[in-house]
Amino acid sequence: MSATSYAYRGLEAIEKKDWAGAVPLLDKALEESSSPLWLLARSQANLQLKNYDDALRDAELAYHVAAERGSGTSRKQMIDAQYRRAVIYHRLKQYADSDCCAKWSMLLAEGRPAREDDGVEKKVDADGNYNVTYEEAVADNENQPDYSMKDSFQDPSAPKKAKTGFEAQWTRAYTWRTQVLGALKRLPENDPGRKVHVVKVPPRPQLKKKAEKKPEPRVLELNSKDEKPVAKPSEPAPGTVPDEKLKLRVDFYQTNQNVTVTLFVKGTKKEELNIKFSKKQVQISPITRAAAPYVKPGDREASSTLHLNGEIVPAESRWAVTPQKIELVLQKATPGKWGSWGKEEIGITENANQEEVTDVPAAAPSTQASAPAVKPVAAPAYPTSSRTGPKNWDKLEELEGVEEEQSDVNVFFKKLFKDASPEQQRAMMKSFTESNGTALSTDWNDVKGRKVETVPPEGVEAKKWDS
Repeated sequence: MSATSYAYRGLEAIEKKDWAGAVPLLDKALEESSSPLWLLARSQANLQLKNYDDALRDAELAYHVAAERGSGTSRKQMIDAQYRRAVIYHRLKQYADSDCCAKWSMLLAEGRPAREDDGVEKKVDADGNYNVTYEEAVADNENQPDYSMKDSFQDPSAPKKAKTGFEAQWTRAYTWRTQVLGALKRLPENDPGRKVHVVKVPPRPQLKKKAEKKPEPRVLELNSKDEKPVAKPSEPAPGTVPDEKLKLRVDFYQTNQNVTVTLFVKGTKKEELNIKFSKKQVQISPITRAAAPYVKPGDREASSTLHLNGEIVPAESRWAVTPQKIELVLQKATPGKWGSWGKEEIGITENANQEEVTDVPAAAPSTQASAPAVKPVAAPAYPTSSRTGPKNWDKLEELEGVEEEQSDVNVFFKKLFKDASPEQQRAMMKSFTESNGTALSTDWNDVKGRKVETVPPEGVEAKKWDS
């Protein structure tokens, strides 16, 4: 199996939070290529398995490899590597080190030079204790990107700053610092966690020696005709993976007029993809399946038929492709709600009613789900005092979420909460509620035995509702 195939399976295990299963797969992939993405994934798995030395080693090596490659994704990977160092040091209760790494992650997100001598680790007192305070971290917004979690407290007349493309990463590190320095504030004066041991650019870890590659055993069979040995192919033949494992992860949402079906599949090439719509089904091929990466176009496993839960208008339906997914925006033949989108069947199945099949080209690329051309539907007239007249509430429902940008901080926190463990979610809910929205912690052991205090941003005074 190729390194890419091992990596795909390892990343899939990470998504399923199968940390123990992900590590050996990523080990295999990293024997062939020191990809920063794969190193960061293995670091995450080792962190969850409490293999902190291995996790830290992978994060530091990912930083060096990303810096050396200098590709379009290198800065993001360096930002992520510094943030991962911050999380690992927090787990090790080295809070001063954790805050330094989080600050370096913020500086990279602001577009600052990677090797700039910013003096973050030098902020210590005469006893060598890190002396950056929680209040200083909250007020540390001078060079923040235009979009951040503190926009609501800023002067709306202040000039906007240019976006760097890493606003979500900046906000993540900024939020992490408030948690780390809150823990640092509660430490005894001479606690080892107050000491700084880190440097901005860590020493490059030594590469592990590649294990000597042993030839895969070859199973020989005798050909009855000429009695010559024939080697079995090293890859499994099509049809050896059960259909249930081949099926894609699917999400959907709907309005009265259309239903959007999202198929999570990586590496789909738009120019090779063929999608055909009919009234009650959609045919898609070829599909690169993580569960069976060896399949080729034309194999049964490389195709899927989606049996829909209602009728659509094929000519008015659209599809779009991104590196992570395929999106289908299906125009309903009759307005209304469906109980579900339908079901997937592996392979191409013929139309039961010999329906006409429409080959629809891809829609223009978009960061949001592609919107089909929707026929106007007369909206109910509701009494209103609005100067702009009555609202078409069905239309508002159709557009709900479309205008929400991916960089919205709410999207970031929703993803943070969704990806957290149940224990981390409890900590987030308790800290956010008790602090009146001014603190967010993912450490349940830290917040379970105390009430989280309200700490408003600098220049804002906290008052009770009835005061």
